[in-house]
Amino acid sequence: MQVNLSFDTESEKVDNLKKLVEALEQLIASREGRTYQAGQKQTSTVAAPVEPKPVNSQTAGGCRVIPYEDMSGKMANIFSGGRA
Repeated sequence: MQVNLSFDTESEKVDNLKKLVEALEQLIASREGRTYQAGQKQTSTVAAPVEPKPVNSQTAGGCRVIPYEDMSGKMANIFSGGRA
């Protein structure tokens, strides 16, 4: 769905602006998969807590992500002449 809006906020009536806001709230509600009730007031603009994303094995650029592992004990063993 594509919505193109052209709205002059200086010359239009306030009632028309309120109808536009209601239409946008209804569109947002339908995109979020919830039902919209007319006259419903949004009490807060704070979003719901975001759950942490699972760690991806790739970055946005496509590089592999290798988790950090402390190797200082193995490195000390290698440098001292011991076997790993």
